[in-house]
Amino acid sequence: MKRRAFTILELLTVVGVIVTLVGILVVGISAASRSAQAANTRNLMSSVSRALVQFKGDVGYFPPALGLGPTAPQDTGYMRDLVRPVVAPAGLNPQQITTLQTYYSLTTPVEYLIGPGGRDEDGYGGVGTSPTGLGAKEMPSVGIRSPLRDGVWGALASPRQSTPGNGAYNSRNLPRGALEANTSTDPNVQGRSLGPYLELKDGSAIGAVAGFDQNGMVVVARPGDNHFNSNGPKVLLDYYGQPIRYYRKGYSSDDPRRTAGKSSGSGGSSGIGWDLSDIFVLRPQRFTPGTELVGAVDANNDGATSRQLQTADFALFSSGPDQRVNNFVRADAELFNEDNIVEVGN
Repeated sequence: MKRRAFTILELLTVVGVIVTLVGILVVGISAASRSAQAANTRNLMSSVSRALVQFKGDVGYFPPALGLGPTAPQDTGYMRDLVRPVVAPAGLNPQQITTLQTYYSLTTPVEYLIGPGGRDEDGYGGVGTSPTGLGAKEMPSVGIRSPLRDGVWGALASPRQSTPGNGAYNSRNLPRGALEANTSTDPNVQGRSLGPYLELKDGSAIGAVAGFDQNGMVVVARPGDNHFNSNGPKVLLDYYGQPIRYYRKGYSSDDPRRTAGKSSGSGGSSGIGWDLSDIFVLRPQRFTPGTELVGAVDANNDGATSRQLQTADFALFSSGPDQRVNNFVRADAELFNEDNIVEVGN
């Protein structure tokens, strides 16, 4: 009997079916991976939210925002200076609204919830490189001393003498938070030991700032990377490898416990002139009935915002799968903000 071989048409049909099945499988795996990344990022942000609430329960306020200082990435103070909130009780002008969009911190969650540094950073543990004794780095390298009434270890309420300025990292006056000429490494550090408030199962969730790229985006390195700097400012990374932003409701005095929102009357002094509903990237892309409010208008003349943000004390932000964000509009034509992930807390 003659054996019948496959025809070219049959072979092409089989190959086409295999290619289609492989394509469907790849798409399915990719979609599942994206869903897992989004779910893990949301879970991480929920854990951070709970940790922030626990921190407030201990000290009476949510952590202040820390940001850029007059130093370089390799210096210990970089991105750890206090960022003073915008205050305009009668309402914000357009320039202040623009400035408000960058009032967030990348380093606050790690500094206040984990405390990876030594006594020179947060008042907990030793400093230096010696393996033992007072000069050693703290072991384990987590936990903080109470950041005191001003929230920044005395850098604002009672800063050290001969320092760069109020609220600066180098102004932190860790010994008792009282005005002294001692350096921040003075052994007489007192105050309640706090934290850590956040336990991370994945060590890759912590990165160190290595600088900025040509687009102004933060460049981070993980432990083991060639450009990782163990002394650099630490940030909490989402599951796309980008730093999680921490937004905080502003306050009108040097005491972060005394928060206020928008003034109820014209020219009043009880408010700060804004709340988190005025931060464009935190605003929802879609609204359910009864939740939409009108706030500050963005670059697209869009003022749509949410009631949840209006009452929020803080918010956490991830730029999502595309790792891109437009800070100055709510809904942009390029859909950069379409996949933003936001966690709101009180």
